Amino acid sequence: MATTLAQFWQAERDVNAAAQSAAQKNLAAAQTALVSANSMLDSSVTALNKIGSDIAANRAKLATTSVPSELTALNNILRDQLNTQRALQGTTLDGQDAVSSAQADVNAADGALKRTTQRLADSNASLDAANKSSTKRQTLKTQLAAAPFITLQADATTATASSAATDAKAEIDTSIPTALQAIATKRYATRTARATQLAKSAADAQNALGKALAKNNGLGGTAAQKGIAFEQADAALRDYAARAKQRLDRAVAVLANLQALKNGTKTPDLLTPQEKLDVKASAERTTAETKIESLDAARMAVYSASNDFDAQILTQIDTDVDALATDATVKAKRDAIDTKDAALTGAENALVASGDRKIMDNWQIVVQDSAWSAFIDYLDATAALAELKSIAPASLSTACDAAEDAYAVALAAASKAQRQADALTDTIAIRTARVDASTASMNGRLLSAVRGDSF
Repeated sequence: MATTLAQFWQAERDVNAAAQSAAQKNLAAAQTALVSANSMLDSSVTALNKIGSDIAANRAKLATTSVPSELTALNNILRDQLNTQRALQGTTLDGQDAVSSAQADVNAADGALKRTTQRLADSNASLDAANKSSTKRQTLKTQLAAAPFITLQADATTATASSAATDAKAEIDTSIPTALQAIATKRYATRTARATQLAKSAADAQNALGKALAKNNGLGGTAAQKGIAFEQADAALRDYAARAKQRLDRAVAVLANLQALKNGTKTPDLLTPQEKLDVKASAERTTAETKIESLDAARMAVYSASNDFDAQILTQIDTDVDALATDATVKAKRDAIDTKDAALTGAENALVASGDRKIMDNWQIVVQDSAWSAFIDYLDATAALAELKSIAPASLSTACDAAEDAYAVALAAASKAQRQADALTDTIAIRTARVDASTASMNGRLLSAVRGDSF
């Protein structure tokens, strides 16, 4: 069953709440143990100081006593007191070890409590944000599964084959000569293709970042990579929900407007009768158009070279980021842009010098801006319908669900790995503190152990 981000953060919140509760209990227990250990150590130190004083007093008596029986008694008392002193020294060393161990437990428990408290706060905030985002996303999915989106793909298909589309094309053909349409359409395609290239280049960079994070940053990096993929799928869903119906309506309206112009139910026409005569093709105009149309291939070559350079940048970053500024292939790709750009400029200058540019300028200017705008609207409409025909709204929801599930699963794995690392770090801290305490007391501890101060 797919996991949503809201479900992940709910589970994360529950884990952190339980961890915080356990940390609070562990800290309380550790603090109690520390108080007890300190109390026992204080008692041992007090008793040790007392027996030390008693021994000193009896040794003073021994120095002033000459009666054999009293000497024997004092020596026996001193022997017993020394045994007691050594036992108390052992108890004191045990108490010091207990205090050091209890203090390490307190430090670890205190750190764990602070950490889990912060994570609980973070997970609560993330859960709230995820719930709000999930509600919005579910609303969009519900909308896409109902009218008008449920029939939008079919509506776009119907609009493409409608009489309005046929009449719109006829109106364009009646007003703008085929050769002018050809060069204008190619220019339109060149510029819109570049916009698509740039958007893909930006997405490629995002994907490259995700790949690098997954490669270099373990489970956390994998989660980040899945997060990028989810954001892209979510953006596609939101974009479709926000714009698809508007694009369809606009495309249908454009076709209907051109149909009305063609049928004479709307005026004025795209071109006046005189403009239609003035814009007719001629051998000279057609020849010039054929030559100038080739410029778009040269312009696309510049764009393609730029796109190749962008791709090589990502390749080099992945291969060796430190050589980005000096890599020969990167330089070659950069130089290729200049070469293609110079070729484009040369071709443009040649067409100006030959007079073909002037011929085309004089031809194109016959078509007023309002007519060119209508032609662009027509190209936009046909492009929009072609794209909308190819998109099933349900597929966007499915893709978003799959990306969200992959992201949530990756986040869960990374989060659990972090908790594991934290637990091990706490364990290392406790054991390191014990090692340090043992090392500091080793000389005294060895003497105490060897001479049998404690069992």
